[in-house]
Amino acid sequence: MSADVVRIGSNEALFRSMHRRYADTPHPLPEWDRLDPSALSDAVREDLRRAWSARVVAEYRSMVVFSELIARLPEAGLPLEVSSAASRLLQDEARHTELCAELAERLGGRQDSTVLRNELRFSDEGLSAELFVGRWTLSMMCVGECASVGLLKTLADAAEDPCVSRVLETLYRDEVLHDRFGWALARELVPRLTDAQREWLSADLAFSFAHYDRIHGRGMRRDGDELPAENPRTDGAERLGLVSPESYARAWYERLDAVILPGLRSLGLAANEAWALRAEAQAALAPR
Repeated sequence: MSADVVRIGSNEALFRSMHRRYADTPHPLPEWDRLDPSALSDAVREDLRRAWSARVVAEYRSMVVFSELIARLPEAGLPLEVSSAASRLLQDEARHTELCAELAERLGGRQDSTVLRNELRFSDEGLSAELFVGRWTLSMMCVGECASVGLLKTLADAAEDPCVSRVLETLYRDEVLHDRFGWALARELVPRLTDAQREWLSADLAFSFAHYDRIHGRGMRRDGDELPAENPRTDGAERLGLVSPESYARAWYERLDAVILPGLRSLGLAANEAWALRAEAQAALAPR
């Protein structure tokens, strides 16, 4: 196996038994034998395989972020209970990675679920613990995990396959808790910060918005525009967890307007200004 490939699975019995003890309880297991993509065309099945394979990488990278975040929580002066609670999120992301990987395999394989080693380290050199924790709490949880609640709800509402529905229900239930944890952690941390630190985090939010708007919204709404129109798929993909780009973008923008921007503003952060600067942030991130 290449060093660049996400590795899922161990030959060590102790590791496997400890992982299974957590991963299978109390969540009901998907009914894998009931997964039935046979009625789909090869093209649609490939779309589904790619979508679930991409989610493997996203969930795995989330696990890495949480592991690094946990290591710096005590340094940021946060209580023991915060670190203990955060360890639950790390385990959840491991379960999500495994579930998505199994689903991708059953749809044709996860051969493109690859990530480079330099994409698996998020240590921001030179950042204080407060800014490191603040950056990833706001980006990963108050934006990313919060958005996932709305996005997964959209996928789950459309899914009809019993196996895929079970996977999405598990992901959704966990993400609701992650969303709550993120906002609670932000309320614990942000008021302690200096004005200069809050200003830095507000500016950094533009990069987070640029990232999530690119992958979720695909730039379908400009400032002042209405939400993208619903555009249900008619090829059978929705029943296995893949809605149209328009429906997905609509779910992202609805969550952004109703929860994310108001929540960030309530923390004293310049959320609207950061959102307005997302295009400039995206241009700064683009390869030259």
